[in-house]
Amino acid sequence: LRCAALPSRTQQPSRFLPPALCHTMLRLASRISQQPAVARTLGGLRAKNTTYIVGLDVEPNAKPILEDLYARTLTQLAAFPATSEYRKIVEAITNERLAVVKAEASLEAIEEKIGAGQVEQLIQQANDELKLMPVLLENKVYEPYEGSSMEEVLSDLKRRGIALQRIDIPMQPSTDFPTAEQIELVAPSPPAEAS
Repeated sequence: LRCAALPSRTQQPSRFLPPALCHTMLRLASRISQQPAVARTLGGLRAKNTTYIVGLDVEPNAKPILEDLYARTLTQLAAFPATSEYRKIVEAITNERLAVVKAEASLEAIEEKIGAGQVEQLIQQANDELKLMPVLLENKVYEPYEGSSMEEVLSDLKRRGIALQRIDIPMQPSTDFPTAEQIELVAPSPPAEAS
């Protein structure tokens, strides 16, 4: 690429670009070469520029961070009773993920095998779990519920007009509200015609 002065009106246009355009193109080309658009592989580890998630920065050392977070999660789970369902489920998931992180060399393979997002999202999930555990321990969520019976809770919610309907449970007719057999239904009168 050659830069030259602009030709005058009397000169024939040359094969050279105008200096201003030439310098702009060179500046853009140098910026593009400094910021690769695709992720590079360095020694089996990925170097990427962005997660494409607003507010979630790239973590180049994700593997050791995940190993540490999962080890801390397993340590904190020891405070829960062994019979706690929460402990059983989180322990199984954490052990499975920790095994994948230790077995795989590349971050892409970790993401693919775990299947729960990018490694940065996995770090975020593990941190959230660690923040949740003290709250669950403080409230002793693993102890049996000693409040109102399920029937009382449901009837109270119905009385307040709060509908509870799960997609996987077919709706059963309510016995708390009057039905067509118990009340007289009156058909609406037709609208009066304008004369």
